Amino acid sequence: MRVLLLGTIENEKIPQSLRKEHILYDHIANPEVDPIIIPEGVYDVFILFAGRSSKNVVEPLSRLLTSLREDGISIPILVIAAHLPARDRILTLDAGADDVLTAPFLMGELLARVRALSRRGPLLQPRLLTAGDLTLDHGHCMLRTQTGEVRLSGKEMQILELFLLHPGQVLPRATLQHKVWGPDNEFAYNNIEVYLSLVRRKLRAVGSTVQIHAERGMGYYMDA
Repeated sequence: MRVLLLGTIENEKIPQSLRKEHILYDHIANPEVDPIIIPEGVYDVFILFAGRSSKNVVEPLSRLLTSLREDGISIPILVIAAHLPARDRILTLDAGADDVLTAPFLMGELLARVRALSRRGPLLQPRLLTAGDLTLDHGHCMLRTQTGEVRLSGKEMQILELFLLHPGQVLPRATLQHKVWGPDNEFAYNNIEVYLSLVRRKLRAVGSTVQIHAERGMGYYMDA
């Protein structure tokens, strides 16, 4: 899963919790000024920070939400705000937000809301993903078959997750780059084959018959 953080992050526990759950994220600190360019199919959820003070926050917040929706962005949006009264929460939801979370809150609740919102998008990401003789345990970063199991790195898990969510579908190199490393990481684009080699090694380590093939000039696909 990959999320886009919009606005000033005032609680560093939020990005820490995302990393701990292996949720990738990018950050735009000033979305009202910086251009928001959204490559298709990259993000599963937006998290929009409304700031600590509720004074005068609803108008610019509603303006930004309306602008995102008018630009055709249908990605679920979670707004995080401090002490936002009920009337302002209603206005925020009507402007285009899918959910509003007000402080104080537990990190577990935030993560649960992000997971719930991600299920509204095209990619349903359950804890366990299966294909052929493989089972990917997202919660424990483990890859299993009936004959063995092996722990995955964060990048290996993200790559396998994409293939298991799209069995038999050819995934372009650009899709792998955007979803796993981010759209601006040219180093990752040039080294995707290196990471795929590591994933293939893990498949062999657990005795799987599943293979990842290259489709010349198009991308890669999983044969389960």
